[in-house]
Amino acid sequence: MMKKPVIGITSSSVHYNGHESSMLPISYCDAITNAGGIPVIIAVAPEEMAEQWLDVCDGIILSGGEDMDPYTYHEEPHPQLKKTIIERDQFEIGLVHAARKRKVPILAICRGVHVVNVALGGTILQDIESIVPNCIQHTQKASSKTPSHSVKIEGNSFLSTILGTQEVRVNSFHHQAVNTLALGLKVTARAHDGILEAIEAINMEEGWILGVQWHPEEMGTNYQMDQLFAEFIKACELGK
Repeated sequence: MMKKPVIGITSSSVHYNGHESSMLPISYCDAITNAGGIPVIIAVAPEEMAEQWLDVCDGIILSGGEDMDPYTYHEEPHPQLKKTIIERDQFEIGLVHAARKRKVPILAICRGVHVVNVALGGTILQDIESIVPNCIQHTQKASSKTPSHSVKIEGNSFLSTILGTQEVRVNSFHHQAVNTLALGLKVTARAHDGILEAIEAINMEEGWILGVQWHPEEMGTNYQMDQLFAEFIKACELGK
């Protein structure tokens, strides 16, 4: 019987009961387990350890969390910039480079989309509401399992093939977005106000990358969001 792929999921650093701790919503682990993988939580570590994580992981999920430090994409902080953890940024950028070198699949979720884009040379829109005129609400007040706005998906994209549609409603918990898109990536979905909502690698054979700005791990089978994890696991199995 084929061994299940091991999926490393990045986490955040938080203070808990007086200790610096790793934090990751269990929904990420559940999504990977349900899709047929083995989830492993990756704590924030020195950047030089990124390469070693790829020795034990068949795939990487870059999870949601804090804003990226604008230092990583050569900008000064916007007044609406929220909490940043530069050590996490540097470590996850290292993970992207290591995964690209070894062609290890990457599934990027929310903040993870920003990490991939910055790692490959792109920039971030630091605060949607104060920069984009007539934008819709991207930080919803409803529960995490409730879709709040629509996104239009490019018909020739891998994302469209997975979800079987060119428009879908998604949950939304971000105040930042991709600004300048990095080379090697293409836009596969946008919100109705033009904000970028999904990316993927132009050439998946050179390195499987799929990123969505929403949180599919919270949406379960709604709109076939579980299929994103199923396809990711397939890609990880092929690369074993």
